Amino acid sequence: MLLGLPRSVGRLAIPAMMALTACVPPSAVQFDEPYVGVPVDRAVNWRGYEAGTGAQQIAMSGRPREESPIDTKTIYDLPALVDLALHANPETRVSWEEAKAAAARLERNRSAWYPTLTAMAFGQYFKTSFPIPGSALVSTGYSSVGSLDLAWTLFDFGRREALVDAGAQRLRAANFAFNRKHQEIAYRVASSFFAYQATLAKVTAAQQTLDAAQANSASVQAKLDKGLATRPDLLLAVQEQARASYDLQDARSSVTQIHADLTANLGISPSYTLQLIDLSKLQLPAKLVQSVEKIVDQALEQHPDLMARLAELRAREAEVKKARAEFLPKFSLGGSLGNQYWGNVHTNPPGNESYSASNGVGTAMLTMEWTLFDGFERSNAVHEAEARKEASKAQLEASRLEIMRDIWKAYADTKTALEKREFALALLKAAEESYAATEESYTHGFSTVIELLSAQKDLARARYTEIDSRATLLRSAATLVYASGGQSREESNIDSETIGRRIP
Repeated sequence: MLLGLPRSVGRLAIPAMMALTACVPPSAVQFDEPYVGVPVDRAVNWRGYEAGTGAQQIAMSGRPREESPIDTKTIYDLPALVDLALHANPETRVSWEEAKAAAARLERNRSAWYPTLTAMAFGQYFKTSFPIPGSALVSTGYSSVGSLDLAWTLFDFGRREALVDAGAQRLRAANFAFNRKHQEIAYRVASSFFAYQATLAKVTAAQQTLDAAQANSASVQAKLDKGLATRPDLLLAVQEQARASYDLQDARSSVTQIHADLTANLGISPSYTLQLIDLSKLQLPAKLVQSVEKIVDQALEQHPDLMARLAELRAREAEVKKARAEFLPKFSLGGSLGNQYWGNVHTNPPGNESYSASNGVGTAMLTMEWTLFDGFERSNAVHEAEARKEASKAQLEASRLEIMRDIWKAYADTKTALEKREFALALLKAAEESYAATEESYTHGFSTVIELLSAQKDLARARYTEIDSRATLLRSAATLVYASGGQSREESNIDSETIGRRIP
């Protein structure tokens, strides 16, 4: 069946969001109730867009406003945001409907195994004239016919089997694409969430830098008042304070754009205000616990994109079988059963008499249909099907190489991010200690204002570097899991004690 996501996911770590759907081939398809991971209605009703003050301006179609998926009192962590996106993002509805369409096509193909029964009825008024010596024999009246017609293909040398097989394989491909779309949305939400939180952290760091710059300006001013500093020293401190103010406003200006990207990936309006968990509270990966070769091997066994390509190849192979079966005859059973009625029939001449009649009619036949020559249409159809099959083989190989490339790149990026994270922490610690020592030294008159401001700049850069290293590591870990197609807890790529918790 089509696989969905649990509505409540609890507290899970970052890579688990990339593996929310399993890549299991479908055994049956039921659409009586939408599965839990599918939005039960359209995500956004644009007619509900209203001019307002930044409150909720877009109503969820078909839902009262009080049933909006946004809870303004909840602090959203990443699992909660992913769950929200999988219910609100319209792309999940697209993939769901495409999977339903594939299931309907399969059932249409299976209907070829059943007979068709057609009811037919018609009525007419007639007037006929037949020449006879000296005059004409004229008949007038009305008639009606009703019948049931049966047509049933008994044997077609594998045409129907090939159609059903191709439909089943394309349903598998739609299911894998459905799962991959969930992983894609989860990955996009995670990436934009990390970017948004990193931007907020930079605003905080910029505010801290501005506070330090203001304190330094006040300190230099106090020394200038006592004759222990020069006016150029004060102007340098004021200059750094202005630079810190500019950096703060620049960081704030980026928040709106990044927030819009996040809400777009969630499938909600940017007018919604979300309370999000702070980036500093997220646990980070400690290490990579698997080799890249093992991750590649696991991905090649269960990656949704690869499985979808393989299913498409099997469907193309079935189409080749059908094209070849067209060269063989087809045996069908046909028949009809009905009644024919004539009423108020007049003849003139002789006698101006009238009469009515009713007769039962029926036929039964066994038909063999065999096209002997068609201008090489069937031969070219076979060539076309075989070419499409070979193209699918090439696409499968191309997908395999692309997945391997993406995994190797993501693995290297994650490994580098882990190392850079250690250096960023060491840099921040050293910059904080250096600034504290320089500030104390300046207070006692042992350091110049230039040294103080230089230490302040170094501390600001170290703060930004630490924030970037944290966000980069989280994004790299998420990218690695997404590139590998999502894996189970036992096959986790990241240290399970820190970030590798996955859905059971």
